Amino acid sequence: MDVQTQLKVLSQLSSGFLDNSSASAANAVKVPVSEFTCKERLEQERQAFFRDTPLLLGLSTDLPDNDTYFATNETGQPLLLTRDANGKFRAFLNICRHRGAQIAPLGRGRKRRFICPFHAWNFDNTGELIAINRESHFGCADKKDLGLTELPCLEANGMLWVRPSVGSSFTEADVMGGLSEDFGNWLKDEHPFAEEQVIEASINWKLAIDTFGENYHFDVLHKSSLANDIVGNLQTWDTFERNSRMVFASKEPFKYVHDHNIPIEKWPYRDVTLNVYFLYPNCIFLVDPAGVDMLKMYPDPKDPAKSKTYHTYYLRPALLDHLKKEGKTALEESRFLGFNKVVVDEDYAAAATIQTGATSGAQDHYIFGRNEPALQHYHNTHREALGLAPLEPLMN
Repeated sequence: MDVQTQLKVLSQLSSGFLDNSSASAANAVKVPVSEFTCKERLEQERQAFFRDTPLLLGLSTDLPDNDTYFATNETGQPLLLTRDANGKFRAFLNICRHRGAQIAPLGRGRKRRFICPFHAWNFDNTGELIAINRESHFGCADKKDLGLTELPCLEANGMLWVRPSVGSSFTEADVMGGLSEDFGNWLKDEHPFAEEQVIEASINWKLAIDTFGENYHFDVLHKSSLANDIVGNLQTWDTFERNSRMVFASKEPFKYVHDHNIPIEKWPYRDVTLNVYFLYPNCIFLVDPAGVDMLKMYPDPKDPAKSKTYHTYYLRPALLDHLKKEGKTALEESRFLGFNKVVVDEDYAAAATIQTGATSGAQDHYIFGRNEPALQHYHNTHREALGLAPLEPLMN
């Protein structure tokens, strides 16, 4: 995010802070409860969003050097992301072309070659099949045709994008939708990987995304936690094609700069805001004073009422420098301890009661208010991709 955009956002937040206003949509809308319960809808979503659509899977720092790799099954497809000896980012199905075993262990590591643990077929990190164990005994096999299945992928603005199915390439414009400058600025200094977790929840994957889509609930659900840090009912709101950006105000810093009449040009943007990005189709990306959090929500393959959130935290470079000066290489306490007290114990717990109500069939729709524009955007974006009509306005 460039300086002019930062000043614009700060000005909007300052006005709302002083006159108790906030960004809003044109109308409240009805949300069919079936969005969270329908198995047919789930199948459509899994194909449209988690097979046919490019997904943000990590940052460039997940592959920090040449000959590093990152293997994950999070999308439902076994995936292998590599940085080859020349520094090129590549993505493959993590499946041996012989009998289908996964050739790379899950997680991060450093390898130039991958040896299948089943029959020792040997692949390099460009996907090429280098050797077949006991090739003369195996029979007729052309190694040129038996390399790893390569997938369309893109590295841009410090981000790693992959479409988990074979097909044509995609561009930066296809996935960023006008946010390239924002992330080019946020990630121009490398944010190193710090830690990761997987949160299993009894909620639809879209309900998990929805918990990050407004701060209308902060002063109620989070009255003893996040409401101490973030001004509730105050946000900016901007869309970038299928993506979007919300910005919240940090409570004490905002009070301080107003009480002391500090010119807005001197406000330390990142230290007085919480930036919440929605990156289509399933990622919430947070930028705050301590670093960046990437949260990727995935549906259960069979149950619309279950999901997993893959959460990765990356350190802010300035914080890493501070730790190094103190002779440390990591935070003394996991960031997830405080995060989970809010998101898991409060947000996801409340969402689980929403899921229970949806599954009961007690009502046929919920309501997203005018002051919940992000929720309207998330759902309308998904509906448009599935060929569905926009959410119905709730007219006065």
